[in-house]
Amino acid sequence: MRLPRFEYHAPEHIEQVVDLMDSFGSAAALMAGGTDLLPGLKLGKRSCEHIVSLSRLRELEELSFDEEGGLRIGAGSVLADVAAFGPVQDRYRILACAIADLATVQIRHKATIAGNLCNASPCADTAPPLMALGARIEIRGSGGLREAPLEELMVGPGATTLERGEIVTAIMVPTPKRESRSAYIKFSPRSKVDIAAVNIAVSTTMTQGRIDDVAIFLGTVAPTPIRARQAENLLAGSQLSESLLANAAAAARDECQPITDLRATEEYKRHLVEVLTKRALMTTTGIA
Repeated sequence: MRLPRFEYHAPEHIEQVVDLMDSFGSAAALMAGGTDLLPGLKLGKRSCEHIVSLSRLRELEELSFDEEGGLRIGAGSVLADVAAFGPVQDRYRILACAIADLATVQIRHKATIAGNLCNASPCADTAPPLMALGARIEIRGSGGLREAPLEELMVGPGATTLERGEIVTAIMVPTPKRESRSAYIKFSPRSKVDIAAVNIAVSTTMTQGRIDDVAIFLGTVAPTPIRARQAENLLAGSQLSESLLANAAAAARDECQPITDLRATEEYKRHLVEVLTKRALMTTTGIA
């Protein structure tokens, strides 16, 4: 099958990317790694008249960390480089684990985290862990720079809050507290590199057996990754017990909005949410 015809642009400055995307609007597609875009075009699931590549923008490949500012991931950083980055291995293991379960080695050396997020798939592997870590995104557009919480980016399958001409230029992740613990669990029916049936990220901070802070994000069980706020409300400020974790896991099960698809039924996904949420909570609180 032949790829459809399109005009290819490879600007060398972010300002040029913004101008092109603003000029072409919905007729243009932004390409970083291209691991979703190009197969989509080939299979006829995507269409565009212009492709605007980020391949020449070395400034988007930044990977940096400091204690005060946290982790900064340039939009052009490939998954394999992010996972191998020392501070990610040391302080953001939940993200490294999510990347390790994402697709194949070849894809991880080409695809970018920003692409994984901006595709706005409900099952994006990197979205729940980054959201649980409190990540924010840096957005560049014709109106200048702005920031937003990552959890506000996706509004539906394939849909984001980005305006015409806006692009994500970086993901910023705050430095985790030393006493915090996090866990990411992905369930795939065939193999870990397959698209998730359910994926869950949990981050907790505790003091002397009390849960001070908790974040629970569920993927693949709603039109976007969602935050299990009822479960979090049960946990925050409470003394740790196994029954408490069981109640929170049940609340997460009731909050999710799964559909039956090729990977699992709605009922089975709800069951997975309850089981995996409790397992992640037991891991992060040390009760296991």
